[in-house]
Amino acid sequence: MEDAVSALLEQERQARAKYKELMARLHGVVERRLLEQIISNKTFEIESLKLLESGKVPHRFIGFGLVTDDEVNFRESPSPYSTVISMLNKETPVILTERRGNWVGIQLYDGRDGWVFKDYVRLLE
Repeated sequence: MEDAVSALLEQERQARAKYKELMARLHGVVERRLLEQIISNKTFEIESLKLLESGKVPHRFIGFGLVTDDEVNFRESPSPYSTVISMLNKETPVILTERRGNWVGIQLYDGRDGWVFKDYVRLLE
């Protein structure tokens, strides 16, 4: 499996680089938005492949998401009084693993688990 994941990872990196080259040539707003979406999807594909390669696959999976604001508290548990592990920035890709009240359990692509207030994470369709 490692060889297959590594090969796919390299293909995705090359494709993403080509999309970025194409972006530099586009002038239309709609064209650029469409390509931005493609690049965003490629980013998730790459990050997902890295996750498979690292062996840090979450035990639960709701979906992929993005942090929606800057300086979002990434906490140890679902409470405003819980220890802040780190701050997350807007557009940070995350994996949603569970919901508990107003909180969402997430895993970062480096394998760290924690909690974010639900209003600061958007589930990708």
